Amino acid sequence: MHDILYLGSESPARQQLLRFARIPFRAISHSSDEQLDEKPEDFAEYVQKIAQHKMSSLNLPTRQEVGKDYLFAVTADSLIRNPKSNRIFGKPANRDDAKLMLCLEREGSIQVMTGVCLEKFVYENNAWHSDVKRHWTSSAMIEFYVDPESLEQYLTLLPLALRCAGAGVIEDHGLSYLKSVSGSYTAAIGLPLYELRTNLRDLGFVGLVSYR
Repeated sequence: MHDILYLGSESPARQQLLRFARIPFRAISHSSDEQLDEKPEDFAEYVQKIAQHKMSSLNLPTRQEVGKDYLFAVTADSLIRNPKSNRIFGKPANRDDAKLMLCLEREGSIQVMTGVCLEKFVYENNAWHSDVKRHWTSSAMIEFYVDPESLEQYLTLLPLALRCAGAGVIEDHGLSYLKSVSGSYTAAIGLPLYELRTNLRDLGFVGLVSYR
């Protein structure tokens, strides 16, 4: 019987990546507001802590729903940083905020960082307990240029942009504004698949498609 990866995210992009990778999953919710009271000076640490906060606030399924005494869960968070100004971009507050972010991103290459928390839980004493943890960050430098004339069309064709860090969508129609990527493309989308697959295999996840 194959294992199921419980994804603590409503992100369509992350769910699509797992489908592409043929990793069996189910999306579950979390109660995190995706904010920290204090921002660590280190960008990678900041992103990682948000992913960890999501993991700590997961609404895990019941033992009966899982059908096993263990489960695998993953959470992730992605943010964008302008290396020149060191400004960090999260999700835009509204359409005007999205336009401002996209304009600022034309200044040069930007860094996309994704923090990931993968944990195996075991069921003991009528509750789920984290047993094994794998936490990491993956990043990419990208050049993403939505020209002023295309802003309205971009946001109209890609309403998902209002739910993405920096309003950047680098798949679907958004690919036509992506000039270059240096680093992990799937991390830039929201979930680094190579590292995820490697860690799932190391933790004994059953159900990965073998390409050997």
